[in-house]
Amino acid sequence: MNPQERRETDPGLGPMERGTSQRLAARQHMWVQAWTALAVLAAVWSLAWAVGWISGAVDGLAYALAGLLLLGAALWARRSALRNAPPRHL
Repeated sequence: MNPQERRETDPGLGPMERGTSQRLAARQHMWVQAWTALAVLAAVWSLAWAVGWISGAVDGLAYALAGLLLLGAALWARRSALRNAPPRHL
């Protein structure tokens, strides 16, 4: 059996049509990645402004606190996305 024949018979991930479990899992995985990226961005924002505040930047503390609020919201949303994910079957 050559690789071309195997590819034709291999179902792979299956159909990604509406309502399939693969599509739901892919959507949940995308949301978790998006909220994780936002949490990382908010953490870097807060850290940068905290360092700026320490070095004497004007309004650095206000921007650092705003970043911490965004970080908290992003971590809460990420946790909710993980909790609402469909169960994984091994």
